Amino acid sequence: METENKNEIVVNRGVEVSTDLFGESRSKKITSLDLTDEKQSTWFINSQTEADHKLNECAGQVITFVGATIGEYPYEVMDEETEELVTRKKHTLCLFDENGESYVTGSNSCYYSFATIVALKGLPTVDNPLKLEIVKAPAETKGHEYLKVKIAK
Repeated sequence: METENKNEIVVNRGVEVSTDLFGESRSKKITSLDLTDEKQSTWFINSQTEADHKLNECAGQVITFVGATIGEYPYEVMDEETEELVTRKKHTLCLFDENGESYVTGSNSCYYSFATIVALKGLPTVDNPLKLEIVKAPAETKGHEYLKVKIAK
């Protein structure tokens, strides 16, 4: 039996969360929080309304995270060359520290840097916390900065 060599990273998924009462949502959400735990389920619920911090404002900080909620949302854009409607994916990332403070971002570059860490280290939990440094990396051609996370030293 031959196997195909693919360069892909498999992300250790948490608990899938459905917030669509009618079952028609195209968005997806996963969390590593223990939603059967009263404290952690409250963290999750409260973060859906308003996060405590914007991750973008925490650049340079090292924070120990014990939970994560990740959302994936489709959106449509017009391809300027082909003039076809193309569906792309947008991600939200909400991280939780040991005090239940939530840190949110809609940065796809931050999501992808986090996903790489999670693929190798697992999602953060109380039993498997991740100590991460929040960094901004310059975009060489676009004149702005990308938000990313890396494992703290």
